[in-house]
Amino acid sequence: MSFDRTTQRAFRRSKSPLDRVATGLMVGLVVLALLLVFLGDHATVKVRDFSWQAHTVGADNIAFAITFTRPMDPETVEANLQIEPPLPGRMSWAGRRLAYTLDVPIPYGETYEVRLPDARDRFSIRQANASQFEPFRGRFQSRDRAIAYIGTQADEVGRLMLINFSREGATTALTPPDLTVLDFEPYPLGDRLLFSAIPNESSESGSLTASLFTVATGLAPLAPEQSLTEAVAVSFAPDEVGTLTSILDGDDYQNLAFDLAPNGKKIVVQRVNQTEPSDFGPWVVPEGEAPQRLDTEPGGEFLIGPDSQTLLLLQGQGTAIIPLDLQAEGTIAADPLDFLPEFGRVFDITSDGSAAAMVDFNQNDPERRFTETLVFVTIDGEETPLLDTTGSILAAEFDPTNQILYVLASELLPGEEYQEQPFLTAIALDDPPMPVQLLTFPAQSRVSMNISPDGLAIVLAVASPTPNGAAQNLLLPLFQTTEQRLTGTPAQAAPQVLPFTGAAPTWLP
Repeated sequence: MSFDRTTQRAFRRSKSPLDRVATGLMVGLVVLALLLVFLGDHATVKVRDFSWQAHTVGADNIAFAITFTRPMDPETVEANLQIEPPLPGRMSWAGRRLAYTLDVPIPYGETYEVRLPDARDRFSIRQANASQFEPFRGRFQSRDRAIAYIGTQADEVGRLMLINFSREGATTALTPPDLTVLDFEPYPLGDRLLFSAIPNESSESGSLTASLFTVATGLAPLAPEQSLTEAVAVSFAPDEVGTLTSILDGDDYQNLAFDLAPNGKKIVVQRVNQTEPSDFGPWVVPEGEAPQRLDTEPGGEFLIGPDSQTLLLLQGQGTAIIPLDLQAEGTIAADPLDFLPEFGRVFDITSDGSAAAMVDFNQNDPERRFTETLVFVTIDGEETPLLDTTGSILAAEFDPTNQILYVLASELLPGEEYQEQPFLTAIALDDPPMPVQLLTFPAQSRVSMNISPDGLAIVLAVASPTPNGAAQNLLLPLFQTTEQRLTGTPAQAAPQVLPFTGAAPTWLP
């Protein structure tokens, strides 16, 4: 089959300008593809996203992510990645995304810089035509090192105070002088404190009806939607320092001990009716809602579990585990999920809820009735005795890694006069547990402790037994080297005297 000249000319005329443009583009793309194959891609490779860029992170944030514009050669990235000050950790990859998981919680009060001066993508070669890498530099900071306490001197008496060591030790009064603070707990982001207080005129008149409030610390928190692997931008501004919010009044009920759920969404309060003392027991205050009675037998000390959905409550000769499920009719079903008859006190629970530090008073063992035993109890029911003492176990707190249990206890001194000598010990939860005694205090001293959220230090309040004895707040460093911290082996060190005097010093999370 053939075309004559007239037909060919007619065909050429029939081709539209759009056809000619499309043909030209196809030819151009073919040429470009051939050039990329034979000459290589000279486009710049760079970091597309750094999850902690310009953010403030805390001990809950255990990893950051770096995302690249192309799949990378892992060896060149890992060899060139720099973090200053150093943060020991492990690297893992998922496509173009590098995750850096910290080995230990991030130290507070620091500004960090992440640098990647050079790297290669997976397909580049060691030739002059290899892809170029755009050097990367990112910055983030950890939360401030700050302590809240109840003032005991001069115009600080009875007021909640905040000292921020990351801001040159600046001290701020959070509550007004007309309130006397009895107790407090920080919210999980450190932006607020929950506290009980009475008006000063009430204490003068003998009425001790406490109300619950929150007060803003002014510290910028992470957003509530934070994940464990990525810090996110703050989605709200912190309230002005000292902003008070009323949570629960004491008009009809006296508000006694309380505990704040780890997620900050519930409060459990022991309450007693002002006119009927037999009406006594725990109530639950969900965030932004009215208080609800917990329908259970009255009890003693209590602690909300790390899941924020269960309550460990001392009842009778043991500890009951009670659900905190809210019901539509405004009550809370509270049939115990479990009962631990041997243990009369729960001091702390690991952050993952897998184990607890509990006390056995040995009431069923005549030979040990005057000895208290601290026991490590796992969720599987395994019990490991950690410490026996002839005095009292005063406090026990897990470190942020759940690898060490710090214990404040006392021993009964020999002699006719009854005297207890407090001491502080660290128990590495190995197999077998390895205790290290860190400090011994004067006999009959009153001591409290609180571990910093990064696990690097303990703040101690030590009150002398004499009526006019001096009270001191001490800072005890726990590790002298990075290796000690990575292996979880605290070392003995001399405590430092802190530049304030107050009760119940507590680190902000």
